[in-house]
Amino acid sequence: MESARQRPHRLPVAKGASIGLVLAMVAAAAQVSDARAQVPGGYSPYPTTPQTQVWVSSGAGGVTIYIRTSSASPGSPGSPGSVSYYAPPPPQCFSYVMNIGYGIASAIRIGLLQHPGTLPWYVVCTNGWSGVVWVPTNRGTPRVVVIAPEPVINPSVVAAQLISTIPLPPMSIGTNPATGLVALPSWFWVAGYDGQPRTAARTLGGTTVYVMISPSRYQWSFGDGGALATTSPGRAYPSTSDIQHRYQRTSLSAGGIYWVTLQVTFTAWYRVNGGSWLPLTPITRSYSQAYWVQQLQSVLTSS
Repeated sequence: MESARQRPHRLPVAKGASIGLVLAMVAAAAQVSDARAQVPGGYSPYPTTPQTQVWVSSGAGGVTIYIRTSSASPGSPGSPGSVSYYAPPPPQCFSYVMNIGYGIASAIRIGLLQHPGTLPWYVVCTNGWSGVVWVPTNRGTPRVVVIAPEPVINPSVVAAQLISTIPLPPMSIGTNPATGLVALPSWFWVAGYDGQPRTAARTLGGTTVYVMISPSRYQWSFGDGGALATTSPGRAYPSTSDIQHRYQRTSLSAGGIYWVTLQVTFTAWYRVNGGSWLPLTPITRSYSQAYWVQQLQSVLTSS
């Protein structure tokens, strides 16, 4: 028994109804302009689905029908710091010369006029794609070469992975005075970071993904139940910081120290090839600092 690859494909020519399936596929061919210039020395096919590209190359070594699929879809991020993509395996594709006879579709006739010196070959792939390409005559049976699909770049996934690689300076909490005093304001600020946005970029193929993070909220907790939310990182001494807190009791009441904590929320964005900025999930970083608070006491002395 002949295999599907070896068995020639013949269009029925007796009645128009019997070739309706194939003719429906090529009915729009007459509306497509000749795009041979896209492939030097070759011929472009009639319309394909967006997921498949097909072109014909003719040279001294014969004729080759090239097929490349692009129906890949991104997967999900793997472990932190890595991204995986899923691409389906390349399909198997076969070509058959179409029998030109009585009753051939008008679209094929127009195609023959637009592509002189060629014959229509019908290409079928196991991924469901099928179409017609125009192959130069007197060059023998064309080879069919399937090119592996190119990986699909999901910019948001790349951006999420890239954000995690942006280095931040070793932030800490600055205080003045070094040891707090009850009923007097203590000043706090973010030390080691000026609050400026941080950026990174990565190029994959023809796609460049830019990411940016910028602090949008500072949540302060002073260890005695007091809290403050600001958009300011405060100001380092000797400037007067706008982040201030008055303790009403010494840190002895909290076991000897108060733990001052700071949670910084970074708003995150990404953009592709210099386009508009798009939001990503905000990220947070937390920091803490031990703080001692004492109370001034007057001492009576004899003169």
